Parts: sequence; structure tokens; C-alpha cells
Amino acid sequence: MKRWNILQLDANGAARTAGTVRGWNAVALRAIGTRPLGAHALALLHGAMYNAWAAYDGSARQTVHGVAVRLPRAERDAASKAAAMSHAARHVLVGLLPHARPDADARMAILGLDPAAAAARFSPAGIGLAQAAAALDGRNGPPFAPLPPEAAEPRTAAPQPAAAMRTLQHWCRLARHVALRDGYDDDRDVLLFVVLAHGLADAARAARDDPAVLAGCAAEVLRRFTGSDRLGAGARWTTFTQAATAGMTNARDDAQAFGRKVGARVFDKARRYWRGKL
Repeated sequence: MKRWNILQLDANGAARTAGTVRGWNAVALRAIGTRPLGAHALALLHGAMYNAWAAYDGSARQTVHGVAVRLPRAERDAASKAAAMSHAARHVLVGLLPHARPDADARMAILGLDPAAAAARFSPAGIGLAQAAAALDGRNGPPFAPLPPEAAEPRTAAPQPAAAMRTLQHWCRLARHVALRDGYDDDRDVLLFVVLAHGLADAARAARDDPAVLAGCAAEVLRRFTGSDRLGAGARWTTFTQAATAGMTNARDDAQAFGRKVGARVFDKARRYWRGKL
């Protein structure tokens, strides 16, 4: 079985971790399947992971669904960050989808973590559990960056939860591809996936699971995060937006434009959080 949480070294020789966030994203998608509100569940999971991670960062601030905490610099090692994110992810996933417990616990075992271990308040487990509990307490509210009243919703077809979940899975796979391609570590992954998940959740909520809106949002998030419109080998994000919505009668230009507007707004707000500007 593949071990995702791989220790690496940065340019200064310090240990860093990679694959923690991507691994939990894959576990969550398997658990969600084609269930309704999958984007919201994914946003809660990645939001809790981000909030746990932010406790170990010098600038980032927790979101409205998190608990404000910042650990001393001496305690901000990569392994503790990864453990805190994993405890947060496991607790949110099991809280939302109890049937995911065996898969989530198997992943914890692969990472060498015990979900039943005693958790002191400021230990990695304690940080993760606190952030997960806050996310679950706020599960019925807007997940991250609610749209302003003036944001006009395009007219959409009837809700398409199955098509929406296929679109969500498609863009999460592309995000994991980019993270592997560009060698992202956990510090980079946690930012990519929190903004992607929350953008998709806001888009799904605003446009009744319209796949064209979701695709436009995801393409805009990835374009802004990577600083490029290119995936590689001549392919652009817009190419994958078109592929994800092929054959859908509601894959209109105005729906994708609305999705891009959602993605841009969520990205800008997320960046202010992780830069400590909110």
C-alpha cells in the first residue's frame, strides 16, 4: 500500500512532508461517492485541515469555522503539522460519513497515527480534533466565502448532483496531478485544496450543482493558484472545462463565467486568510 506522507528535505535541509492533503482528499472522495452535498463535505474536511495547519504557520489565520490558535515557533515541525491535519481530516470525515471509519482508520495506521490516543490541548491530535469539531459545529453555514447579495445567479437547469460529483472528482484529480507535477509539499497542497474545495462548495450552493458553473470555478481557482492557464503538453484549463461539460445542455458560456466569478472571489478571500490579512 502506498505511503503518501513522505518526508522530504527543503533547500535548507529541513524536513518537510508531502502527500498528506492529497491522500485525505482521495479517501474523502471514495467515501462521498455520488452523495448529494459532496462539495460541502469536501470543503469542511479541507477547511479543518487548513485550520489545523494554520496553527503551525507564522502568518495564516483560521477561517470562521476554525479555532484561533498559533503554536510557538519551536513546535512548528513538519511532522506535527501533518499529524494535526490528519487528525482533523479523520474526525471530520467520520463525523460526516460514519461509513468511512474503516478507510479513515486504515489511513491513520499507514501514517503511524492512533485516532484513539490521548490528545492534549496543544498536541497535534488536540489541535486537529479542535479544528474538526469547530468545522462540524458550523456544517450548516456557508463553508468559506459566501457570495455577496449582488452576485447574480445564472439561470440553471434542474439540480444534477451526480454530474456535479463527477465534475468535482475530475477537478480534484487534476489538482492532485498538478501537485505531483510541480512537487508540492503539504504547505502548498493545503492551500491549493482548501481554496479549490471551498470554491466548488460555494459554486454548487449558488448554482444548484450546475456542472458548468463548477467547472468554470475550478478552472479559475487552478489558473490563479498556479499562475498559468496551462496544464501542460499544450492543454489549458479551459480545455478541461469544456471536456468536463461536454454534452451537457446547460454548459453555457454565462454559467462558466459565473463559475469563474465565484472562483476568483473565493481565491482572493482564501489568500487573505493564509497571508494573515483577515
